[in-house]
Amino acid sequence: MLVAPAREWHVFQQSFAEHWDGFKHAHPRYQTPYYDDLVDKMLRCGDPDQMGSVEYRCLQCGEGTHRVAMSCKSSLCLRCAKVSVDTWPRRANTA
Repeated sequence: MLVAPAREWHVFQQSFAEHWDGFKHAHPRYQTPYYDDLVDKMLRCGDPDQMGSVEYRCLQCGEGTHRVAMSCKSSLCLRCAKVSVDTWPRRANTA
């Protein structure tokens, strides 16, 4: 069982995939390997075939295998950046 990301996420990825080259052409300062790597990681985020995955079995029922795709942890990624933003207050309180 693999949980599909929300539809909005696919729209965000599709927008980057279709318009990244045009954006870089219009804004030359983003024509660096750093930004290309961020976009590439974000586009592959959540795809178990490209980013890898972990499989586990429920310890209570022992039935079925659950597959969880690895995340990219890119600052450009809406999902990964949201996790970082959501956990930031907890990290700030422990420092």
